[in-house]
Amino acid sequence: MLRLPTPSLLALHGLCGLVAGLASPPAVQAVTPDLLYTVRPGDSAWSLTQRHLNDPARWLDLRRLNRLQGDRLRPGQVLRIPVPWLRLQTRQVRLLALSGQVRTGPAGAPERWTPAREGMVLGPEQVLSTGADGSATLQVDDGSVLLLRPDSTLQVRAVDAERARQALSRSLDSPASGTTAPPATPQIGLRLELLRGGLESRVTPQRDGTRLEVITPSAATVVRGTEFRIRATDPGSLAEVVEGEIGFGNAVGETALGRATGSLAPATGGAPLPAQPLLPAPDLATLPSRLSVTRLRQIDWPRPPGAGSLQLQWLNGPRLLAEHRLMPDEGGRLPQLQPPPPGTYQLRVRGVDRLGLEGLSAEREVEIIAVEPPRPLLPPDEGWMPSGLPLLQWSASAGADRYRLRIETQDGRPALEVEIDRPQWQAPRLPPGRHLWRIAALECATRAGPCWPAGDFGPARALNVPWSAPELLEPQLDEHGRLLLQWRGIEPEALVQLQIATDEDFREVLLDEPRHGDQVRLPSPPRDLAGPLHVRVRPLPAGGGLGPWSGTRTVNATMRQASRH
Repeated sequence: MLRLPTPSLLALHGLCGLVAGLASPPAVQAVTPDLLYTVRPGDSAWSLTQRHLNDPARWLDLRRLNRLQGDRLRPGQVLRIPVPWLRLQTRQVRLLALSGQVRTGPAGAPERWTPAREGMVLGPEQVLSTGADGSATLQVDDGSVLLLRPDSTLQVRAVDAERARQALSRSLDSPASGTTAPPATPQIGLRLELLRGGLESRVTPQRDGTRLEVITPSAATVVRGTEFRIRATDPGSLAEVVEGEIGFGNAVGETALGRATGSLAPATGGAPLPAQPLLPAPDLATLPSRLSVTRLRQIDWPRPPGAGSLQLQWLNGPRLLAEHRLMPDEGGRLPQLQPPPPGTYQLRVRGVDRLGLEGLSAEREVEIIAVEPPRPLLPPDEGWMPSGLPLLQWSASAGADRYRLRIETQDGRPALEVEIDRPQWQAPRLPPGRHLWRIAALECATRAGPCWPAGDFGPARALNVPWSAPELLEPQLDEHGRLLLQWRGIEPEALVQLQIATDEDFREVLLDEPRHGDQVRLPSPPRDLAGPLHVRVRPLPAGGGLGPWSGTRTVNATMRQASRH
């Protein structure tokens, strides 16, 4: 963080004149912009023109305006000089960096505003406006840097008579000044009006009595060199000093703000509050420096004591790319963060107190990575694995620490879910049927965990494990003379298809029906059937499809005759 020298509280003395101006209607200042100049020994209309006016032809204009009979002047005489006639050097403000929607144009004519461009110079009475996703970084020719935050409007104010008088007085009182040689061009400080939104400043220490003045709807700020923030909101104007000191006041009162203090000037009237201590910076020590978008959304952001909400800013060099205000819900929980696209950023986090004052910032360089989702490779979709021990393989994902594999069956079994540290896995023996498997990348805090999804599960792939053929046992007769058929090699209560036919090719089928379990008792076949009967079974998987047939068993005529007695 840039550290600037602490200026003197003499800035507060200059605040009195600025605050007094807040009580005067702007129209009065526009109608009477003339500088009142007290003639000094040795002055003449010609010498004043040569030394202080921006055009030698103003010599006659100066005589006519003040109704002078000649060129000679007497000390103590008061002359009116229009401010636009003076040779003054004002601070130049250039647009250093822009992000999002930023527009600029003349004050009072928003219909004439056009998109701002980097490198533009803002002139007097020019407005700069940022959208909800926009921001602008401004650089003053003295090295000061100003950041106009999203949803803000800033106006560069023209030189007024009082500031021109102060600049001219400083120039004339300079030891190097004389009546024979033109003094250095008087330097005018920068005066800005923040109509709404927020401005963050790192101001270079001002020389020659110049200063930065920021006016808001309910307060004014005088700065000679400091790092501070000021915002114009509905509740009022808020000022926060990070380093240095500023004067902050309005027509009702004023206060001095030192390092790590802030104040609120209510919009409803009243003097600014006494200096309030700013909240300490949040502790970001446990925040990973490299994390995915998904992990970033799951972070439980630390808040310093006394903070309700958090203010987050994402910067890339001089650009403010985005900022978020995380407001807690009724349970005190902060919402998930919507992060910027993958890239490397300077993250700035600060707490916000009950008055709306933003505290000191914690800064951390953070790389947001895009974890490529893994792609299933083997086995192919809808592939068959006769062994029931499939080797699953998928593509390695850049940025992933581990993987989460999920296997679902279509018969209501609980899903199998495992974490793996390589892009392949030898599955245990899976039950017969159709399975769906999915893979997701994980991001882990350490090698041992904990881990978080770096993305959702990818699309499912089907994996088929065939049923083994059941073993059909030798047909028997039970104690009641019924035909008992039994089989094994499938799960209890599994559904099978039972067929009985008169031929070995099962073209002449007598019985074809589903049965549950591993056995069945059947009545004796009709008497008029001649020859043996042929029996077979096969599984009917719950997820669909057909299992393989068992071997064929024969019910011979001798068994059939015995069953009828």
